[in-house]
Amino acid sequence: MSRKKEEFNQFRQKMNDIILQEGDLNTKRFFNLDHKVYQDGELPAKTKELLGLVASMVLRCDDCITYHIIESYQAGWSKAEIYEALNVALIVGGSIVIPHMRRAAELLEELEVEAGKKKGISEKEKIIEDIERDIDLTNYQEFKVYTDGACLGNPGPGGYAAIILDSNLEKLKVVSGAETDSTNNRMELRAVIEALKVIPENKKIELHSDSSYVINGLSSWVEGWKKNGWKTSSKNAVANQDLWQELDQLSSKFELSYQKVKGHSGDRYNEEVDSLAKKEAEKI
Repeated sequence: MSRKKEEFNQFRQKMNDIILQEGDLNTKRFFNLDHKVYQDGELPAKTKELLGLVASMVLRCDDCITYHIIESYQAGWSKAEIYEALNVALIVGGSIVIPHMRRAAELLEELEVEAGKKKGISEKEKIIEDIERDIDLTNYQEFKVYTDGACLGNPGPGGYAAIILDSNLEKLKVVSGAETDSTNNRMELRAVIEALKVIPENKKIELHSDSSYVINGLSSWVEGWKKNGWKTSSKNAVANQDLWQELDQLSSKFELSYQKVKGHSGDRYNEEVDSLAKKEAEKI
Protein backbone atom coordinates (compact mmCIF):
# COMPACT_ATOMS: atom_id res chain seq x y z
CA MET A 1 0.00 0.00 0.00
CA SER A 2 2.94 2.35 0.63
CA ARG A 3 3.88 1.92 -3.06
CA LYS A 4 0.51 3.38 -4.14
CA LYS A 5 0.99 6.32 -1.81
CA GLU A 6 4.52 6.89 -3.07
CA GLU A 7 3.36 6.80 -6.70
CA PHE A 8 0.62 9.32 -5.95
CA ASN A 9 3.00 11.63 -4.11
CA GLN A 10 5.37 11.56 -7.08
CA PHE A 11 2.48 12.34 -9.43
CA ARG A 12 1.30 15.15 -7.18
CA GLN A 13 4.77 16.68 -6.96
CA LYS A 14 5.07 16.57 -10.74
CA MET A 15 1.72 18.35 -11.11
CA ASN A 16 2.72 20.89 -8.47
CA ASP A 17 5.88 21.71 -10.40
CA ILE A 18 3.91 22.13 -13.62
CA ILE A 19 1.33 24.36 -11.92
CA LEU A 20 3.96 26.60 -10.33
CA GLN A 21 5.98 26.90 -13.51
CA GLU A 22 3.25 27.12 -16.15
CA GLY A 23 -0.02 27.98 -14.39
CA ASP A 24 -1.61 31.40 -14.67
CA LEU A 25 -1.80 33.77 -11.71
CA ASN A 26 -5.22 32.55 -10.54
CA THR A 27 -4.08 28.92 -10.64
CA LYS A 28 -0.99 29.76 -8.62
CA ARG A 29 -3.08 31.66 -6.08
CA PHE A 30 -5.43 28.69 -5.75
CA PHE A 31 -2.47 26.34 -5.37
CA ASN A 32 -1.00 28.43 -2.57
CA LEU A 33 -4.39 28.69 -0.89
CA ASP A 34 -4.72 24.89 -1.01
CA HIS A 35 -1.47 24.52 0.93
CA LYS A 36 -2.32 27.31 3.37
CA VAL A 37 -5.72 25.82 4.17
CA TYR A 38 -4.10 22.53 5.21
CA GLN A 39 -1.54 24.31 7.37
CA ASP A 40 -3.63 27.03 9.01
CA GLY A 41 -7.20 27.74 10.02
CA GLU A 42 -9.65 26.76 12.73
CA LEU A 43 -10.78 23.40 11.40
CA PRO A 44 -8.91 20.38 12.80
CA ALA A 45 -6.74 18.42 10.38
CA LYS A 46 -9.06 15.43 10.64
CA THR A 47 -12.03 17.47 9.39
CA LYS A 48 -9.97 18.87 6.52
CA GLU A 49 -8.96 15.37 5.51
CA LEU A 50 -12.61 14.32 5.62
CA LEU A 51 -13.52 17.23 3.32
CA GLY A 52 -10.67 16.26 1.00
CA LEU A 53 -11.91 12.68 0.83
CA VAL A 54 -15.50 13.76 0.19
CA ALA A 55 -14.40 16.22 -2.51
CA SER A 56 -12.24 13.58 -4.19
CA MET A 57 -15.19 11.19 -4.25
CA VAL A 58 -17.54 13.78 -5.72
CA LEU A 59 -14.95 14.77 -8.34
CA ARG A 60 -14.40 11.05 -9.04
CA CYS A 61 -10.61 11.37 -8.89
CA ASP A 62 -9.44 7.83 -8.07
CA ASP A 63 -5.82 8.88 -7.45
CA CYS A 64 -6.99 11.53 -4.98
CA ILE A 65 -9.39 9.08 -3.34
CA THR A 66 -6.52 6.60 -2.88
CA TYR A 67 -4.37 9.32 -1.34
CA HIS A 68 -7.04 10.51 1.11
CA ILE A 69 -8.10 6.98 2.12
CA ILE A 70 -4.50 6.07 2.95
CA GLU A 71 -3.87 9.37 4.74
CA SER A 72 -7.05 9.04 6.78
CA TYR A 73 -6.38 5.42 7.73
CA GLN A 74 -2.77 6.05 8.69
CA ALA A 75 -3.82 9.10 10.70
CA GLY A 76 -5.85 6.80 12.93
CA TRP A 77 -9.38 7.16 11.56
CA SER A 78 -11.57 4.22 12.34
CA LYS A 79 -13.11 2.16 9.57
CA ALA A 80 -16.55 3.40 10.61
CA GLU A 81 -15.46 7.04 10.35
CA ILE A 82 -14.06 6.55 6.86
CA TYR A 83 -17.23 4.79 5.74
CA GLU A 84 -19.24 7.71 7.11
CA ALA A 85 -17.18 10.10 4.98
CA LEU A 86 -17.85 7.89 1.94
CA ASN A 87 -21.57 7.99 2.71
CA VAL A 88 -21.44 11.80 2.85
CA ALA A 89 -19.80 11.78 -0.59
CA LEU A 90 -22.55 9.49 -1.87
CA ILE A 91 -25.23 11.86 -0.60
CA VAL A 92 -23.51 14.88 -2.16
CA GLY A 93 -22.40 13.27 -5.41
CA GLY A 94 -25.26 10.90 -6.08
CA SER A 95 -25.23 7.54 -7.84
CA ILE A 96 -22.28 8.42 -10.11
CA VAL A 97 -20.07 8.13 -7.03
CA ILE A 98 -21.00 4.48 -6.40
CA PRO A 99 -18.25 2.83 -8.59
CA HIS A 100 -15.62 4.99 -6.89
CA MET A 101 -17.12 4.20 -3.51
CA ARG A 102 -16.74 0.48 -4.22
CA ARG A 103 -13.07 0.94 -5.13
CA ALA A 104 -12.54 3.02 -2.00
CA ALA A 105 -14.15 0.29 0.10
CA GLU A 106 -11.88 -2.34 -1.50
CA LEU A 107 -8.83 -0.19 -0.73
CA LEU A 108 -9.98 0.20 2.86
CA GLU A 109 -10.34 -3.58 3.19
CA GLU A 110 -6.79 -4.02 1.85
CA LEU A 111 -5.54 -1.58 4.47
CA GLU A 112 -7.40 -3.51 7.17
CA VAL A 113 -5.84 -6.81 6.06
CA GLU A 114 -2.38 -5.26 5.93
CA ALA A 115 -2.83 -3.72 9.38
CA GLY A 116 -4.05 -7.08 10.69
CA LYS A 117 -0.88 -8.78 9.46
CA LYS A 118 1.29 -6.13 11.09
CA LYS A 119 -0.69 -6.47 14.31
CA GLY A 120 -0.15 -10.20 14.17
CA ILE A 121 3.59 -9.64 13.82
CA SER A 122 3.69 -7.16 16.71
CA GLU A 123 1.70 -9.53 18.94
CA LYS A 124 4.10 -12.29 18.07
CA GLU A 125 7.08 -10.06 18.89
CA LYS A 126 5.46 -9.23 22.22
CA ILE A 127 5.02 -12.92 22.97
CA ILE A 128 8.56 -13.70 21.83
CA GLU A 129 9.92 -11.18 24.33
CA ASP A 130 8.96 -13.62 27.06
CA ILE A 131 11.24 -16.27 25.57
CA GLU A 132 14.21 -14.02 26.29
CA ARG A 133 13.30 -13.60 29.94
CA ASP A 134 15.81 -15.54 31.99
CA ILE A 135 13.50 -17.08 34.60
CA ASP A 136 14.65 -19.96 36.76
CA LEU A 137 11.73 -22.42 36.66
CA THR A 138 13.19 -24.46 39.51
CA ASN A 139 11.83 -21.78 41.85
CA TYR A 140 8.25 -22.77 40.95
CA GLN A 141 6.37 -25.87 42.02
CA GLU A 142 3.20 -25.61 39.94
CA PHE A 143 2.65 -24.60 36.33
CA LYS A 144 -0.19 -24.05 33.91
CA VAL A 145 0.78 -24.83 30.32
CA TYR A 146 -1.17 -23.85 27.19
CA THR A 147 -0.23 -25.57 23.93
CA ASP A 148 -1.35 -25.54 20.32
CA GLY A 149 -0.24 -26.73 16.91
CA ALA A 150 -1.05 -25.57 13.39
CA CYS A 151 -0.44 -26.83 9.89
CA LEU A 152 -0.78 -25.14 6.50
CA GLY A 153 -2.29 -28.09 4.75
CA ASN A 154 -2.40 -31.50 6.37
CA PRO A 155 0.35 -32.52 5.77
CA GLY A 156 2.24 -29.31 5.15
CA PRO A 157 4.39 -26.70 6.92
CA GLY A 158 3.63 -26.86 10.62
CA GLY A 159 4.09 -24.69 13.68
CA TYR A 160 3.73 -25.26 17.41
CA ALA A 161 3.63 -23.06 20.50
CA ALA A 162 3.38 -23.35 24.26
CA ILE A 163 3.00 -20.77 27.00
CA ILE A 164 4.23 -21.71 30.46
CA LEU A 165 2.65 -19.84 33.39
CA ASP A 166 2.87 -20.07 37.14
CA SER A 167 -0.15 -20.89 39.32
CA ASN A 168 -1.09 -17.18 39.38
CA LEU A 169 -1.11 -17.03 35.57
CA GLU A 170 2.08 -15.01 35.36
CA LYS A 171 3.72 -15.77 32.03
CA LEU A 172 7.13 -17.36 32.56
CA LYS A 173 8.25 -18.73 29.22
CA VAL A 174 7.10 -19.19 25.63
CA VAL A 175 8.25 -22.08 23.46
CA SER A 176 7.63 -22.22 19.71
CA GLY A 177 9.00 -23.66 16.51
CA ALA A 178 8.20 -25.02 13.08
CA GLU A 179 8.70 -28.08 10.86
CA THR A 180 8.75 -28.18 7.07
CA ASP A 181 6.59 -31.26 6.58
CA SER A 182 4.17 -32.15 9.35
CA THR A 183 0.51 -32.56 10.32
CA ASN A 184 -1.76 -30.77 12.74
CA ASN A 185 -1.72 -33.67 15.21
CA ARG A 186 2.05 -33.91 15.16
CA MET A 187 2.32 -30.20 15.87
CA GLU A 188 -0.13 -30.51 18.76
CA LEU A 189 2.07 -33.23 20.25
CA ARG A 190 5.28 -31.36 19.55
CA ALA A 191 3.98 -28.32 21.44
CA VAL A 192 3.47 -30.38 24.60
CA ILE A 193 6.80 -32.18 24.23
CA GLU A 194 8.81 -28.98 23.85
CA ALA A 195 7.03 -27.38 26.80
CA LEU A 196 7.79 -30.33 29.09
CA LYS A 197 11.43 -30.29 28.03
CA VAL A 198 12.00 -26.87 29.61
CA ILE A 199 10.15 -27.53 32.89
CA PRO A 200 12.19 -29.13 35.70
CA GLU A 201 11.16 -32.67 36.63
CA ASN A 202 8.80 -33.57 39.47
CA LYS A 203 6.70 -30.44 39.09
CA LYS A 204 2.91 -30.21 39.07
CA ILE A 205 1.54 -29.24 35.64
CA GLU A 206 -1.98 -28.41 34.53
CA LEU A 207 -2.03 -28.85 30.75
CA HIS A 208 -4.53 -26.82 28.72
CA SER A 209 -5.18 -27.80 25.11
CA ASP A 210 -8.02 -27.52 22.60
CA SER A 211 -6.90 -30.82 21.04
CA SER A 212 -9.04 -33.84 21.99
CA TYR A 213 -6.31 -35.93 20.38
CA VAL A 214 -3.75 -34.72 22.94
CA ILE A 215 -6.04 -34.71 25.99
CA ASN A 216 -7.63 -38.12 25.34
CA GLY A 217 -4.33 -39.64 24.30
CA LEU A 218 -2.49 -38.60 27.45
CA SER A 219 -5.33 -39.22 29.89
CA SER A 220 -6.47 -42.64 28.64
CA TRP A 221 -5.32 -43.95 25.26
CA VAL A 222 -1.57 -44.19 25.95
CA GLU A 223 -1.91 -46.84 28.64
CA GLY A 224 -3.92 -49.08 26.34
CA TRP A 225 -1.52 -48.56 23.45
CA LYS A 226 1.46 -49.55 25.62
CA LYS A 227 -0.28 -52.73 26.82
CA ASN A 228 -1.02 -53.63 23.19
CA GLY A 229 2.57 -53.05 22.06
CA TRP A 230 1.75 -49.62 20.62
CA LYS A 231 -1.16 -51.01 18.65
CA THR A 232 -4.68 -49.60 18.55
CA SER A 233 -7.73 -51.67 19.50
CA SER A 234 -8.05 -52.54 15.81
CA LYS A 235 -4.46 -53.90 15.84
CA ASN A 236 -3.10 -51.06 13.72
CA ALA A 237 0.14 -49.27 14.56
CA VAL A 238 -0.45 -46.11 16.58
CA ALA A 239 -0.16 -43.01 14.41
CA ASN A 240 2.66 -40.64 15.37
CA GLN A 241 4.10 -43.39 17.56
CA ASP A 242 7.51 -41.72 17.76
CA LEU A 243 6.05 -38.58 19.32
CA TRP A 244 3.66 -40.44 21.60
CA GLN A 245 6.52 -42.52 22.97
CA GLU A 246 8.62 -39.42 23.56
CA LEU A 247 5.70 -37.66 25.22
CA ASP A 248 4.90 -40.71 27.35
CA GLN A 249 8.46 -40.81 28.63
CA LEU A 250 8.50 -37.08 29.40
CA SER A 251 5.06 -36.95 31.03
CA SER A 252 6.02 -39.70 33.48
CA LYS A 253 8.40 -37.21 35.12
CA PHE A 254 5.61 -34.84 36.17
CA GLU A 255 2.34 -34.76 38.05
CA LEU A 256 0.06 -33.98 35.13
CA SER A 257 -3.59 -32.97 35.00
CA TYR A 258 -5.55 -31.99 31.91
CA GLN A 259 -7.98 -29.26 30.95
CA LYS A 260 -9.77 -29.33 27.60
CA VAL A 261 -10.14 -25.82 26.20
CA LYS A 262 -12.78 -24.91 23.65
CA GLY A 263 -10.93 -23.47 20.67
CA HIS A 264 -11.56 -19.86 19.63
CA SER A 265 -13.78 -19.25 22.63
CA GLY A 266 -11.94 -16.16 23.86
CA ASP A 267 -9.53 -17.88 26.24
CA ARG A 268 -6.58 -15.48 26.28
CA TYR A 269 -3.72 -17.96 26.36
CA ASN A 270 -5.38 -20.41 24.00
CA GLU A 271 -5.73 -17.57 21.50
CA GLU A 272 -2.09 -16.60 21.99
CA VAL A 273 -0.67 -20.07 21.33
CA ASP A 274 -3.03 -20.49 18.39
CA SER A 275 -1.80 -17.24 16.84
CA LEU A 276 1.85 -17.98 17.50
CA ALA A 277 1.66 -21.55 16.14
CA LYS A 278 0.14 -20.25 12.91
CA LYS A 279 2.80 -17.56 12.60
CA GLU A 280 5.51 -20.22 13.02
CA ALA A 281 3.95 -22.35 10.27
CA GLU A 282 3.78 -19.33 7.96
CA LYS A 283 7.53 -18.81 8.29
CA ILE A 284 8.28 -22.05 6.43
